[in-house]
Amino acid sequence: MEASDFLSVQEARKGIDKAAFQKVVKQTNLSFKEFASYLHVSGRSIQSKKEHEKLSIKVAEHTLFIKRLYELGVKIFGNTERFNQWMKNPNPTLGNEIPKTFLDTISGIMFLENKLNEIAHGFSA
Repeated sequence: MEASDFLSVQEARKGIDKAAFQKVVKQTNLSFKEFASYLHVSGRSIQSKKEHEKLSIKVAEHTLFIKRLYELGVKIFGNTERFNQWMKNPNPTLGNEIPKTFLDTISGIMFLENKLNEIAHGFSA
């Protein structure tokens, strides 16, 4: 396990609060409801939490994976707007699926990370 993976495990176990969750949602440019749907939770269950109340480990981990994906995507595409465009348009290398639809599973997020790394190394995706 790499040091960054270990830190990710620790961060997920520590959990995130509603305020941190909302920052990630804003970063993705997705609606609160759409983001929550990718986590398989109701937006209402999250909205009912207090600002500094911790979310479940499962929700925290999934959110942190999405956060990491977006940080990588912005780094590779140069800015948030270009990466968000890539995330919301059908992509031939993904079977003409829209990349953001892969956010519903951790393996889907990891798949997108691999695609982004291919882009970073000169492969088209």
